[in-house]
Amino acid sequence: MYLLTLLLYLFGCDRNENAPTNINELHKFYNHVREFDFSDPNQLIDLPTFGDDHSYIENEKLRAPIKKGEHKGLGRKFCFQKNGGEPDEAEIEFKIWLPESFQKDGAKNEVGKLFGFEGIYDNTAGWGGKKVTFQNSWSVRIAHSRENSEGKIPIGLYIYHPGMTSKYGTTINTKFALNKKQTYTLKLYLKLNDIGKANGILKLSVDGEEIYNSDSWLLRNAPSVHIKSVWLDAYIGGLTPSSTNTYIIYDDLKIRW
Repeated sequence: MYLLTLLLYLFGCDRNENAPTNINELHKFYNHVREFDFSDPNQLIDLPTFGDDHSYIENEKLRAPIKKGEHKGLGRKFCFQKNGGEPDEAEIEFKIWLPESFQKDGAKNEVGKLFGFEGIYDNTAGWGGKKVTFQNSWSVRIAHSRENSEGKIPIGLYIYHPGMTSKYGTTINTKFALNKKQTYTLKLYLKLNDIGKANGILKLSVDGEEIYNSDSWLLRNAPSVHIKSVWLDAYIGGLTPSSTNTYIIYDDLKIRW
């Protein structure tokens, strides 16, 4: 019983056994919208923590501090099952601001994580170097790497999916990089594939400009797999922690499904 309780705490979105299993069929995209402007700390009640989280609201923004020698500053989830049912299609939009200290002299070829989605029904796969093979699990997060030669932070996608070749997620390089000390609006759209088809859709845009678009993803093999949650992350590494005391500022999160 202790192990089960620990797993539910770590992953945050346990199923309600009494919830209807076909509630997903009632959803059409944009029927539901939730907005978090972080003007009120009570908003965090609907974004419960899991695992290691140090985030807090400051100046009506969500601040995620990451200490030198550590990886994580934010671990929260918006669970769809607790908000009407798990969809197959969703979109997040949010603002992000990075300080000069972010990923200064970060490790080469290690992928950090920002916001995204997850459908982790089997905790042995879909995250943390746990390869997806037969398990009903997947995850898609916006990724970042260390600063480039211009002092910018490259971003892309980090995806755990059936058929992945490495134990770590598949990395998508968008060839786009964020300036530090500048506010950007990021938008990630996801539509899960039909069963038996590699036709899942992923779109990523920055300030309204699309930097990635693909309609050929296979993220699930079973009709019981949906989008469990919006995964709010602020993580440096890979295996190498932050070399500085740093942070990320998030604001104006919008979730549509």
